[in-house]
Amino acid sequence: MPQEKTTPEVLTQPKPTGRLESLDICRGIAILAVLFIHVSGHFLPALHPPKSPAPPSAAWYALALPNLDSQWAVPCFLMLSAFANTLSLARNPDLGGYARRRLKAAVLPYLLWSGVYIAVNFALSHGHKISLDRIGKMLLTGTAEFHLYFFVLVIELYLVLPLLLPIFQRRPPFWLVALGAVVFQSAVYVLNRFVLLHRFQTTISWDILPVAFGLWLWSQADRWPEIFKRGLVPALALTTAAWAIYTDLGVKTLLPPAHINTAVYQFGQWTFTAGMSFLVLILSSALPPRHLTALLSSLGVASLSIYVMHPLAIIALDKLGAKSLGVGVGLALYYGACLGLPLALAWVWGQGKGVIVGSRSPK
Repeated sequence: MPQEKTTPEVLTQPKPTGRLESLDICRGIAILAVLFIHVSGHFLPALHPPKSPAPPSAAWYALALPNLDSQWAVPCFLMLSAFANTLSLARNPDLGGYARRRLKAAVLPYLLWSGVYIAVNFALSHGHKISLDRIGKMLLTGTAEFHLYFFVLVIELYLVLPLLLPIFQRRPPFWLVALGAVVFQSAVYVLNRFVLLHRFQTTISWDILPVAFGLWLWSQADRWPEIFKRGLVPALALTTAAWAIYTDLGVKTLLPPAHINTAVYQFGQWTFTAGMSFLVLILSSALPPRHLTALLSSLGVASLSIYVMHPLAIIALDKLGAKSLGVGVGLALYYGACLGLPLALAWVWGQGKGVIVGSRSPK
């Protein structure tokens, strides 16, 4: 990667390089982790009912631990979305054009797919009544289906990026960005835990660390090789320490009664997921150009299509009784269907392009 002198033009008009390919590879790895989270979570209750007083089996732990340790995937998408959309906004600062692009990329697909899942769930509930008020609440909170909350987070991210761009155009040092993000996140945690009656964990304010990190990576785009080299060992050490705390407490949250220090757990989770997102991005940038990277890059380009459609595979397999095949066979079958069905539909509908499935990937 050529080293260029830092000027305002470098920040506002970055040149396309291999860095952008690494973003698609990172998205490809992250979408595979997302599918594992949802499929494994679908089978965990079969291994150990949530309210069972009996100790869980070794098989439950074997599935629960990687499920917890894959939770970095959605924060990673937020980090990449912050980077990619800041890049787009800086290149073309016209707010009207920015709004139109984001409307097509996320808002319209979100409304369309919310309607699809509302209709599917209504049809499967044998005519259960649904009101306009309930539909409105689902659209505001991203709860028409379990995964659509991500669109709400991304749309909120789109709204705040123009406000944050001038700050990061000044290229703040990492320690200042990290300190500001931790202070802000701490304030949000305290408000959410002790002050507010209505909690807001499904807003972008609950994921400010990956957003701030993505913005900082954009501001330092010309220094990525240096940042990756110098940051690898500290990120490994910090992420490993956070992983030990988060995984131990995370298992306890799945087993009643759960009595844990929520602040330690939450900050362990935030630190682990942010650190893993960075480490996966380093890995994505370091992988040599081979068939595997081409495959991961293709999955990254199609990641939004996979994300929005994969619950249809879960719903269909459940209706066909496939869950009765057992956990082992079920995991393989459900995972393959969650990956294969969206890719097949995206290919039929123009390889995932257009308003039907959104543009490229969650960004």
